[in-house]
Amino acid sequence: MDTIVGLGKAGCAIADKFCAYPQYKTYKIDSEGIDGKSKNCFLLQRQDAPEEYEKNIRTMKSFFKDTTDDVLFVVSGSGIVSGAALQVLKSLQGKNVSVLYIKPDLEFLAKTNIYQERLVRNVLQEYTRSGVFNRMFLVDNKKVENILGDVPIVGYYDKLNELIVSTIHMVNVYNHQDPIHSTPFDTSETTRISTFGILDIDKGEENLFFSLDNIREKSYYYAINSKVLETDGKLLRRLTDNINKNVGKDVSAGFQVYSTSYDENYGYLVVNTEKTNN
Repeated sequence: MDTIVGLGKAGCAIADKFCAYPQYKTYKIDSEGIDGKSKNCFLLQRQDAPEEYEKNIRTMKSFFKDTTDDVLFVVSGSGIVSGAALQVLKSLQGKNVSVLYIKPDLEFLAKTNIYQERLVRNVLQEYTRSGVFNRMFLVDNKKVENILGDVPIVGYYDKLNELIVSTIHMVNVYNHQDPIHSTPFDTSETTRISTFGILDIDKGEENLFFSLDNIREKSYYYAINSKVLETDGKLLRRLTDNINKNVGKDVSAGFQVYSTSYDENYGYLVVNTEKTNN
């Protein structure tokens, strides 16, 4: 996921957070709030309904001509601009596309927005399950808020997006590094619906960004201080005990351990399922 494509207000906000890391090339698409003359920004003509976005958007292949092969498409389905999602994704055909879907707090949304959110989420999930997209990562803003604890109104979404993006970034970084210790782990072709999570290594607690149904696979990433790795003779047993505590009999799991210079130890998690109804 070297290229990040954000659609709509939430998608563009996530894309902005990825700009903090030089590894990524970001693109933003919306009908407001962005400068259509800026590089890698595409200003859509504003429409009155999601169906109008899908019907009126033209091909964007020239806009995406410099994207890398691996693309992460970011969208939240509650806004009407999400109606453009499939047309934007059609312009990315031939790329290795994964979807990052941000589920908003539905409590105070209008009925039409709630319907649109469910429609977009379910359609993207079905396309992913059929193999059109490599993977779909689901994130629930309410779950992320619960992980953070008390989040002030000012900067609320900034705090949520920072945790989401930093977690994805670290998983991506470690996927491109050799661990100092790992266990064999293969993902199934059918388990394409996923979410991220963070770990409390000492307590063995897992905090997922979305409540998935029927989890089938868990992949653990441990970033451990190098001195701890050299001196703590009980660490490996503690890590494996925590994994066994959190993995059911029908779930396959694997883990990787990475040496870091950080003072604190960090843990990340990716879980996969075949389908979720949440």
